[in-house]
Amino acid sequence: MSKTDFRSTGREEQMQTKPLEGRDEDRLFIHDRWNRIVDLLRVDSVTSVEQLADDLSVSAATIRRDLSELDAVGRLKRVRGGAVAASLDSAKPQMTSTLRTLQGQLGHADALKKNREAKLAIGRKAAELLDAGEAVIIDGGTTTLELANAIDVDSLTVLTTSILIMNALLLRPDLRVLIAGGEIFHEQSVVLNPYGNGIVSKYSATKIFIGAQAITSRGLMQTDPLLVHNEQELIERAEKVIVLVDSSKFGAKASLSVCGLDRIDVIVTDDGLAPEARRMLQDFDIEILTVPLAG
Repeated sequence: MSKTDFRSTGREEQMQTKPLEGRDEDRLFIHDRWNRIVDLLRVDSVTSVEQLADDLSVSAATIRRDLSELDAVGRLKRVRGGAVAASLDSAKPQMTSTLRTLQGQLGHADALKKNREAKLAIGRKAAELLDAGEAVIIDGGTTTLELANAIDVDSLTVLTTSILIMNALLLRPDLRVLIAGGEIFHEQSVVLNPYGNGIVSKYSATKIFIGAQAITSRGLMQTDPLLVHNEQELIERAEKVIVLVDSSKFGAKASLSVCGLDRIDVIVTDDGLAPEARRMLQDFDIEILTVPLAG
């Protein structure tokens, strides 16, 4: 499975974190845009310069430079008029059926395709809740990955269970990034610890940003027992719980409760939130932040 992994090779260091020009890109940095390009290719496999320029609100010339840089570090293959995803098939064709995965959870590539525009907007909104200098937890997930891509404050300490989030933050020398130890689950690109006594037990965070398989009257729900155990430990280490979910997660099916609604402080979602779901959250004095759905 493809991972976004822009480790320093000298070429990347020259680009560092100079802000981009234009619209929402004022808050994006070059490495964030690179991560977004690779994520889009993970979903669609092939894309054009024009499509990327439109999606990222930058010029075609900027995209051409990005594609050349990404081709040089092996993250995609540059073709006339665009790019195609770097293929890993030849390197590990036998692994497809044996990848470690979590019960009831989509693989990252499949999850990334669902409600993508809402996830992008939710991630950017959640990034506004970060304060410079604080220690936070960003749990694994496609919506929390968009939060990581949108971080625009300095001097954060970030603990994450996600390999993809770790990779997204590699070119941010102003951030201190910690990865929880344990077993890698390839399909979701997360690291979970079935043994306890790791860094999590010694970490203290002002906020945790976390996703969910579902939000119901029973609280934040998941489908895998090990995932539930690890997320409960993470929540115990945070003062404030901030949940990032698109509106399709309200009333969705999941059998295991991570925490009750009374433990959730803020939910960031889209404006497709149903009135009954809004009332349920308000009954528990949960702050609701919504972003508009595209179109």
